[in-house]
Amino acid sequence: MYEGVCLEMESGTDRLVAQWESNARAFAQLIDRQGTPHHRQILNPCVEKLLGSVQGKKLLDAGCGEGYLSRYYAQRGAEVLGVDVSAKLIEICRTEAKHENLRVEYRRGDICTLDFIRDKEYDIVLCNLVLLNVPNLDNTMKELTRVLKRGGHLVFSVVHPAFDFYGLGHWEMGEKDPNTGRRRGLYFKVDNYFDEREYEVSWKTKEGKDFPQPISFFHRTMTRYCQAVISAGLVLDRLEEPLPVTDDEFFERERRIPFFLVIRATKP
Repeated sequence: MYEGVCLEMESGTDRLVAQWESNARAFAQLIDRQGTPHHRQILNPCVEKLLGSVQGKKLLDAGCGEGYLSRYYAQRGAEVLGVDVSAKLIEICRTEAKHENLRVEYRRGDICTLDFIRDKEYDIVLCNLVLLNVPNLDNTMKELTRVLKRGGHLVFSVVHPAFDFYGLGHWEMGEKDPNTGRRRGLYFKVDNYFDEREYEVSWKTKEGKDFPQPISFFHRTMTRYCQAVISAGLVLDRLEEPLPVTDDEFFERERRIPFFLVIRATKP
């Protein structure tokens, strides 16, 4: 399988980095400085609850993407470093932070090997929808733990492994709801949950066009994520499957099965 090898050493890893370089502009436009509706109405409120107050704390946004969460938590008083493997995304991050007149540091780097960060440097490590794109879970978890202060928190999120309709499962759809523009979900089908493997997804822009390249993901079970936390020496203290915070019927399917999985772990 893909475990046991860091990103830079993984055979064909240039391919994975090239995906994000090629998709950087399309991804930033999809995020649109604030996250998608699923981020805003389901994921981000849960992440913020688990992080707690960030005022005066050092926060590492590991795999920051176009940087909207880095900017959000900088506005709330955190000293933030955003790291991402894509040079083009880091360029976008810096442009947006300058536009918003925010003091956020960004650096291109691989979160599997954070050798430019000292041990026990950060109060909080946030890894938002990133670990499912990383070939090596164990090495990454150990690095995120290494840079975390004792008593500090790691909060990470993934698309829910058991109900990932981009991966091993999918909705059986009914007719389109004229009020929401989404097709009604009849039931969700999933199989081969224990088959941990790489798969590719062709994302769509807001206009419905394909991203320039498909994006690689790595399916893992919930057990696998929890074992990685424990093996790194962290204590798992919260596990959430967040519901939408709105009654909007657009999220009818997401009120029936969880879209995201969010975990908080503490360094003893």
